[in-house]
Amino acid sequence: MHNLNDTISAVATAPGPGGIGIVRLAGPKALSIAEKICSKPITPNQFSFHSFKNAKKELIDQGVALFFQKPHSFTGDDVIELHAHGGPIVLQILLQECISQGSRLAEPGEFTKRAYLNNKIDLSQAEAVADLINASTTKAAKSAMQSLSGKFSKKINELLEKLIQLRTYVEASLDFPEEEIDFIKDGQIKEKIESLAISIQEITKTAKQGKLLREGVQLVLIGQPNVGKSSLLNQLLGEDKAIVAEVPGTTRDPVSSQLSLGGIPINLVDTAGLRETDDVVEKIGITKTWDNIRTALTCLE
Repeated sequence: MHNLNDTISAVATAPGPGGIGIVRLAGPKALSIAEKICSKPITPNQFSFHSFKNAKKELIDQGVALFFQKPHSFTGDDVIELHAHGGPIVLQILLQECISQGSRLAEPGEFTKRAYLNNKIDLSQAEAVADLINASTTKAAKSAMQSLSGKFSKKINELLEKLIQLRTYVEASLDFPEEEIDFIKDGQIKEKIESLAISIQEITKTAKQGKLLREGVQLVLIGQPNVGKSSLLNQLLGEDKAIVAEVPGTTRDPVSSQLSLGGIPINLVDTAGLRETDDVVEKIGITKTWDNIRTALTCLE
């Protein structure tokens, strides 16, 4: 288990070339490491233009540095972002320089993990970070953003507080049975339990909707050969993704593609037609059809 006193670094932007790429540092040595690379002192919460150089004073790139001073950062640590040109080689050279100056390579998700361990976000918000990054539809992104803002956590915490209050009343009735007080009736326990049951159902429904937006739906087109499965796939996608022919058994391997329907991500799969056949290859395709059907049914559970 790594120490929270370690200074970590990583490329924070997506792989591949781009106009701008970011190398992020977090930890107690972030500022001192960055100032060995940057051409002048770095002021908190201000952008500043720099020449980025290695230990031999050789120019790596030119760009911008931004310093988020603890505790006013995403992770709760001192965080430095070095904004350079987005070439993968340039960013790797800059990252390696950060490592050689005293940081270590961050593990996947470690910046978010630090934010959680430093009580900047809770577990639901930490999970929402990944959901927001991986969102494939606008609705999915909005749902993840609501969780990241703490809306879902607030509902859970309010529910927990009400449950604790109920427990207090129930325990009081058990601990003081000789008292002439009807804790259950006076505390309106029945009404509160019914209200809580409704709240739990609503939260469960919200969680299921979030899962649907996050993971999407496996939609499998099944039927006998030549009933229009491939034509329907092409129509929904707006392109000729699957081969359409009058010859039965044209589709052998499943043909899948992603689309969004009503803001819900759909993995649409065209499959081999279901029928009795002596064709060895077509039999394999039909076996794959049944595999896709089972996968789709599992997603509905």
